[in-house]
Amino acid sequence: MNVTFRCQNCDSITREQYIANTTLLTCPVCQTVHKIPSDAIGADATGQIVVTRCMVCPGKELYFRKQFNQRLGITIIGLGFAASTIAYYYHHLMWVYGILFFTAGIDLLFYIFTGNLLQCYKCNSEYRGFEESTEYEPFNLEIHEKYHQQRIRLEREQQDAKWLATHATQTPLTKTTDEPPTD
Repeated sequence: MNVTFRCQNCDSITREQYIANTTLLTCPVCQTVHKIPSDAIGADATGQIVVTRCMVCPGKELYFRKQFNQRLGITIIGLGFAASTIAYYYHHLMWVYGILFFTAGIDLLFYIFTGNLLQCYKCNSEYRGFEESTEYEPFNLEIHEKYHQQRIRLEREQQDAKWLATHATQTPLTKTTDEPPTD
């Protein structure tokens, strides 16, 4: 199995091979060592070895998805749509449907014959070459949205703290008081 992850130190994307006795993931760019938690690999109900949590971050929620480039799939369908509109312009209805079904068929074949990968909701680390298990669940928008909103809140807090740090050292130009003006 291999693990694709974003280094927590230098933010570079790295792919590392994982074998049964691997305990560390190392970023080749900055040489930061990421320790793999001992409970990251476990067994499911059938006794099969499975990834139980993320090896990079403290996230425990993983989902599986197709190991297929979604942009490629959309490009194939988009090209089929564009070619079929040209055929439709010239009133070749059989070509229109033929092109649409052909490109949809190519996209479907890619989808069928590509394997799955596991992905962490929290840090988006990807795990390829794992054994299929009933422990893994498909994508859940509610869980994804929870982590997405958490990421946005943390970014805002960091921006606010940065702004406050730069503006707290400046003295105000006008002095404000709560006292009413005197005549």
